[in-house]
Amino acid sequence: MAKVQNFSGISPDLPFTEFDFYELYRRTFETSELGKIRKRLPLGEMAENFGLISKSMRAKKGRKTYFTPEGKVALMFLKMYTGLSSPRLMEHLNGNVHYQLFCDLRIDPMHPLTNYKLLDDVFSELARGLKIQQQQEILARAWKPYMKDLDTMYTDATCYESEMRYPTDAKLLWEGIEKSYEIMCTLSAKLNVHRPRTKYVDVEKANLSYRKRRRHTKVQTRKLTRRLLNLLGKILKETRTLERENAGAEKLLTARQKSDIEIITRVYRQQKAHFENNNPRESVKDRIVSISKPYVRPIVRGKEVKSVEFGAKCNNIQVDGLSFIEKLSFNAFNEGTRLTHCLKMHRKLFGVDAKKVGGDASYA
Repeated sequence: MAKVQNFSGISPDLPFTEFDFYELYRRTFETSELGKIRKRLPLGEMAENFGLISKSMRAKKGRKTYFTPEGKVALMFLKMYTGLSSPRLMEHLNGNVHYQLFCDLRIDPMHPLTNYKLLDDVFSELARGLKIQQQQEILARAWKPYMKDLDTMYTDATCYESEMRYPTDAKLLWEGIEKSYEIMCTLSAKLNVHRPRTKYVDVEKANLSYRKRRRHTKVQTRKLTRRLLNLLGKILKETRTLERENAGAEKLLTARQKSDIEIITRVYRQQKAHFENNNPRESVKDRIVSISKPYVRPIVRGKEVKSVEFGAKCNNIQVDGLSFIEKLSFNAFNEGTRLTHCLKMHRKLFGVDAKKVGGDASYA
């Protein structure tokens, strides 16, 4: 038997249906919570909107995918339902028949899935084809017959935080130094030239000593920041010199390394200008707070627990306990100006005007 098969494309292995092992699981799956959720999901229509179902009759080249188009969309819902990481979800998918039924899979117990990157590739494929507003319209049409109080709407803004450490200037600059120094050393080795001299070791010791202190004075922070800026500027300058003096040096760098150099250069310019202005409360436009996630921006929320959050700011509407995204942006925006847009979106999704609207004081 193949390693992974789709339930829709197989027939019972045994001629007697009373001995069909999967038939018992199918019956219990239909009455389980996962089975009820799957019945309410328009997986086929969503898969078509994702671009997973091709209208062309021509067969695609390459290895046959493990998941059906509907199974890929179901896998996305299963990940959010379980809250598991990709490696853990793969383990449960191998051993839980209900999870396999939910994703239209049949995994051979003797040949389980071993590479969790397969799941990550599915999520990346869905992310590239995601059209939030169109998918929400599909879900609203499918769920509307089961919803009540369609004329009542609540709205509020929140922040979907990204998993990242708190980005101080020293942490961000040192991260940029580590990445750019590694790129410079790699480029020098490939060009077979002597590695440019820098004070990387000395600054590394000073940075380690700074991190070990429980409290940092303004003088200590500013002194270290100056050294980090000087070192980062030196590394970026030497890297550009290597590229300029050696023909074809740019081709030796990967696309990821080139992207990192560009992002680190932008970070260096922002941090240098911020350091020279010497104003800790200065607002930096399009401030980068993470080299690996340069699109993330600081969102000032003014909460007692967290004054600043890092992630995407989202304005939601809620109808009968179900939330729909009205606006999603990594840049901060004033949700108080979005009320009219929320009302228009509510009418577009459900075809009725909102007679009762709830929200905090900012929407007034």
